[in-house]
Formats: sequence, C-alpha cells, structure tokens
Amino acid sequence: MRHSGSRVTMCVSSQAGCAMGCTFCATGTMGMRGNLSSGEILEQLVHGSRILASSTPLRDSVGGVAEEDDDERKSGGRHVTVGGNNRKNRMDLIRNVVFMGMGEPLNNYDNVLAACRAMIDRRLWNLAHNRVTVSTVGVPSKMRELTRDLPEVNLALSLHAPDQETRERIVPAARGTPIESLIEALDGHMMALTRRGKVADNPQGSDHHGAMLSDGLVGDVEFDIEERKAASKKRRAMIEYVMLVGDTTTVEAAHKLGKLCEGRHLVVNLIPYNKTDVKDKLSCPSETHMKEFQRIVSSYGSFCTIRRTMGADIAGACGQLVVEGEEERSRRNQQLADIEDGPFRVDGSEKPTKPPPIATLKTKREVTNDTHCECESKDDDPDPWVRRLMVATVVTATCFVISCGLLVFQKRKHK
Repeated sequence: MRHSGSRVTMCVSSQAGCAMGCTFCATGTMGMRGNLSSGEILEQLVHGSRILASSTPLRDSVGGVAEEDDDERKSGGRHVTVGGNNRKNRMDLIRNVVFMGMGEPLNNYDNVLAACRAMIDRRLWNLAHNRVTVSTVGVPSKMRELTRDLPEVNLALSLHAPDQETRERIVPAARGTPIESLIEALDGHMMALTRRGKVADNPQGSDHHGAMLSDGLVGDVEFDIEERKAASKKRRAMIEYVMLVGDTTTVEAAHKLGKLCEGRHLVVNLIPYNKTDVKDKLSCPSETHMKEFQRIVSSYGSFCTIRRTMGADIAGACGQLVVEGEEERSRRNQQLADIEDGPFRVDGSEKPTKPPPIATLKTKREVTNDTHCECESKDDDPDPWVRRLMVATVVTATCFVISCGLLVFQKRKHK
C-alpha cells in the first residue's frame, strides 16, 4: 500500500509467481505457481482495509458522517464512522487499486475481470472506474478483450524498451508480439468510449447489428487532439518503463520512446529500478540522467513522470519481498537440515566437525603411551550407571548359583 496524503493506493497480485520471466524482475525467478481466484484477489483489499481502519482516524466527523471531498462526491464514496469509534468505513479507505503485484493479470483473465467488476460495484466495493488499473506485459488479444468487456478501467503496458529487439532481450515473453500492436491496443483502450460515441453517431465500420467487431474496437475512426485530451482525462492508458543502466535508458532510447508515443497523449511512467537478487547485475541510473530522459520523452507530447519509490530501504519495494521471503525460507530449511544432521552452534557459526573414524583414533593412540591411556579412559570405560548394573548382575547371578548349589546339597543329604 502507498499513502499519498489522505489517499491510499493498493498494489494487488493476480497470480502466485509469474511465467513471463522478465530478466530484471525477482518475481520471475519464482516461476509460475498458480492463479489467484477473484475472492483471493479481493481478500487483499479486505486485509489492507483492516490494517488502515485500525490506524487511520477520520478526518472530519459530525454525527457519525464525515464531509466528502470533491473526488468522493464524484465517485459516490463517503467516509463514515463505524460503531462510533472514529474510524473510516472500510469501503472508503483504499482509493486506488493497481494490478502491479505478482503475476500477469491478463493470463488470469476471468478471475481478474470478476475482481475488477466487484471493485467498481456500488453494492460491494464502490471504487470509481478510473481508480482501478490493470497492468500487463503485453497480451494483445486479452488487452482487446478487456477493452470490450471493461473499457472503463485504466490499462497500463509494461514496455521497458523502445524497440522490439531490445525488448525481447529483457522481456522473453515479447517474442512474436510487435511493440506496434501493443501500442495500438493500448491506444484503442483509451479511446474506446469515445470511439463508441462516434460510431453511434455515424455507424460506419460496424457490423449490420451495430455491434463491436471481434477485436474489441468499432471501425477505423480518427480522433483529433482535443478528443484525445478529453479521453485521457477520463481514464489512463499508461506505459510503464523501468529505468535500468544500459541500452534502454540512453538518449537515443528516449527519442525512440517519445516517437513511439507521439500524438497519442499516453502517460509514460518511468520506474526507478529497485535492486534485487536476479541473475543479471542491474542498477538504476542517476536522478539527473532520469530527469533528462523524462525531458526528452515529454518533448514529444507525452505526459512523462518519474515514479516515487517507497519501501526500498526495508526491502519492501516492488520485486524485493519475494526475494526476502525465498531467502528466509531457505535459511529455515537449512536450519532444519542442520538439526537433522547433528548439533550446530547457536551463534550461527560453522558446525563443529564430526569426530574422526575409529581407525583414526587407533592410529593416534599408538603415538604415545599417554595418548593411549587418555583414549582408553574416554572411549573404553563404560558409563558409571552401566558399571553399577554390571556389578549388580554379577552379584545376583552369583547368589543364584550358590542358592541352587545349597538346594541340591540339601536334597542329597535327606536321601
């Protein structure tokens, strides 16, 4: 979760692990472990809301109902005290939800779609449509399906490179998926509602029923600058671009990215790289370099921002928690293995070496008489309790033999 004043943005996962295998992403090292159900996705919001409700006071409360701000009036949301304890209603604490956690949301399409519909349902969660964002590495067919099924939500494309060849090196799943097709699908999502309105006025390009075409878009419609500006204010079509030292963040790459987005009024979000334990040793460019990259991209007409990172100092930023979790699990497994193998030091130092075999001890005993005596006293002498038991057994056996002898002697005497 990320706080911005009174607003809270929550990042949710759609899968456990991820099959896309991006080289800079720690989640990609997990592999694919399974899809989350729509209920498991929504449960993340419930859990986050409970944490916020226990720590966030109501801003302004009169008679149990707080004053709405402008955004809340637009979205129909309201802050209400629960049980008079001066806490926000759980449905109003999380203001934005982004599918930017583990997994590729469009590879778990049905569950993500159901979860999104629940989030924007006034009877369930009541988030404004433009406060839900689905982020994808790029699955064009599913992007168009989302435009057809739920054009009201935001869509973000994790691009990370300005050309196809460079992108395929860091995003293996990009093979066979041209960047141009992804940008077109992203642009189509942003303009979907505007396109529907224009087609309703002039139904050229639609089928004989006036319905949407199979690709989720209606006809080939041109838009002017004002229409694009108006559409970008209603919902966001964003490009996410991780900043890595190398070919993807050069001045040439900035110009390529700017030209790729030119005239579309897309939002370009530059993401400083959070250092994680992946195969390639990667790093983030300097702040000065990122600002220059931002300036160049913005010069082509895109709204370009640098994301403010949070949690890196506690290994809680994007891609870091999974690595911490895996390392902690590995340490626990090693400790269990050490317990099974034998004693180990509590202070975490290396375990003591195992005692040498008996043959080695015998060899050492033969070095000197003193060594021989010491070894005999330590290894050959039985435990004191064992010695006592041995003595008791001998005494008992002796008494038994004597008793038997006396008994035989008495019988012979009477005869």
